[in-house]
Amino acid sequence: MADSQELKVAIIGGAGFMGSAHSKSWALAALQTPTDAKPVKAVVVERDLDLALATAEKFGWAEAADDWKAIVDRDDIDIIDVVTPPHMHADIVCYALERGKHVFCEKPIANAREDVERIVTAARAASGVTAIGFNYRHNASIQYAAHLVASGAIGDVIQARFEYHQDDAFSDMGWRRYKARGGSGASSDIGSHILDLAHYLVGDIAEVNASLTTVKLTDDDDSDVDDGGAFLAHFDTGALGIFSFSQKSHGNFAHIRFEIDGTEGGIGFDWNQRDVVRVFRKAADGRSQGGFVATPVAAGAPGVWFGSSSLGSGYLEPSTNLMVDFLGAIEGGDRPQGDLEHGARIQSVVDAVWKSAETRSWVAPEPFGA
Repeated sequence: MADSQELKVAIIGGAGFMGSAHSKSWALAALQTPTDAKPVKAVVVERDLDLALATAEKFGWAEAADDWKAIVDRDDIDIIDVVTPPHMHADIVCYALERGKHVFCEKPIANAREDVERIVTAARAASGVTAIGFNYRHNASIQYAAHLVASGAIGDVIQARFEYHQDDAFSDMGWRRYKARGGSGASSDIGSHILDLAHYLVGDIAEVNASLTTVKLTDDDDSDVDDGGAFLAHFDTGALGIFSFSQKSHGNFAHIRFEIDGTEGGIGFDWNQRDVVRVFRKAADGRSQGGFVATPVAAGAPGVWFGSSSLGSGYLEPSTNLMVDFLGAIEGGDRPQGDLEHGARIQSVVDAVWKSAETRSWVAPEPFGA
């Protein structure tokens, strides 16, 4: 391993949108982490060396390469950041873990059940720390919402509603449109994000009943993944969950929302107003009076970067906070908020959604690595 003050990162598949986000977040994480574990952007790997070279120059990586195995085998590389399409995750992740690397993997963890099983087995046997790329939970307002639920401020959860709507699928989404190229559909691509939020805020899901859609806009549209859907869920606590997601929703841009109803109050959140949590608390006499109050997150709260939350936050803050959590786990020997086993847990619910839509029935998630 390199000096404890310096953790060299190699990103595999860094040229796309998520590669750009990771490149920027690693740079910010070096400034934001309170630990001695400082990431250094060492190598970017792409299948095309010219693309890797251009990406390295654009995003400040020290080296470029086109052979990911050769980079993973290097003794001076500490962290492998996997940002390839999901059907390539298992080979890279398992190879890296077997060689003692720390691994950060984008979501979804993998599409095929056998690939997820391989990753879980490798992660359990590995010495390295792992993390999965569920970044939204690291938004300061969402962390505050989780605190309110966990502290009992809204009582027991009765019902929770989560949605993620955007319009990406009206344009060419490339490999994401095809299962053979790693596409997993809106159910996994964006649905997994709201499933992670549901797990973080409410708890494990016991069963789902789903319906998925694939809308063909032209005669030559040959996409074979879903572009939207909805499902009901029962949480282990007995609470009811209602989920909706779509990548063909005009006028919506990363429209992530949730509302949680409790016996003593409720909370709401909208990503497009991400610096406040809507909070309702029942009056002392037990009646519902007034309405929700838009509550800014206090300065100094987890996830807030500046002295005042009113300065606003964006997409990179929660992504950077996720990496800072990962770095802290590496230094402290702890598990980060979401490791690869957590990614597998979320994928088991996605699998249940797929099976439920196919069988038109209630389906319980089947855990991996049982």
